[in-house]
Amino acid sequence: MKVIFLGTSSAVPTRDRGLTSLAVMFDGEYLLVDAGECTQRKIIEAGLGFGRLKRVFLTHLHGDHFLGIFPMLQTLGILRRTSPLEIYSPRGLVALLECLKEHSSFRVEFPLSVIEYDSEKTFEFKKYTVKVFPVDHGDTPTFGIKISEKPKPGKLDVERADQLGVPPILRGLLKKGIEVKLPDGRIVKPQDVLGPPRRGKVLVYSSDTRPTERVVKEASGADLLIHDATFTGDLADRAVATGHSTVEEACQVALKAGVKRLALVHFSARYKKEDLDKIEEVAKRIFPNAFVARDLMVVDL
Repeated sequence: MKVIFLGTSSAVPTRDRGLTSLAVMFDGEYLLVDAGECTQRKIIEAGLGFGRLKRVFLTHLHGDHFLGIFPMLQTLGILRRTSPLEIYSPRGLVALLECLKEHSSFRVEFPLSVIEYDSEKTFEFKKYTVKVFPVDHGDTPTFGIKISEKPKPGKLDVERADQLGVPPILRGLLKKGIEVKLPDGRIVKPQDVLGPPRRGKVLVYSSDTRPTERVVKEASGADLLIHDATFTGDLADRAVATGHSTVEEACQVALKAGVKRLALVHFSARYKKEDLDKIEEVAKRIFPNAFVARDLMVVDL
């Protein structure tokens, strides 16, 4: 699992930061979490391309988290996309798409599925699962996203494979969980030469939320927590009023959840590039494995 931060600003873009969007890579394909304005440009800058994009998850319908969807769909049409695309969104996106079709020339000619949700739900895919769960962002229905990689096959016991006479050319199949037939007719199963399954990586994303025990619960032991850090501590009142978190509050959530790493995102446009270095210093004093996410930063889990 690899994470590419496409946009890390809140509400208003800056010279250095685009609006919220995140790409999560899995062996040649990726999904988007949120798609603020100019997400498609960031996809191009990151070298991701559009062909490998399989699905999009939206956390809520505030403009800085979803308005980049419509121009991206138009671009995919111009590029003559034929492969399906899935968009998972809180209720309301279907109506917005229909409104665009009615009042403009907006059309989607390739297979597009829009799946709306209004409560906690888990979606199962071949390589991972995605769980959406409610967070606290005022009156707007808003959801955190938990992405869990499916367990991986255990490590190959080379000595055992040698004892069984498994040719090197067949060992890759066993590592993928496929049984093989040896030249002498014997069948070797993956469990004969592999150790116990390895836990997949876990990513929890909660941009736009007050600190909440629900995020602590879902992020418990996660490899990476990506959390709202819109304001610094001196603007704690502003964070409460707008349904956001401060840098210090995000660090406390990470501590309670016992995550391995914390990425701070969704910074107010009032903070300049040089301010982020100071923010990172403050965060590390509370949670040493915290870092400030910057546009186009890549984190390999």
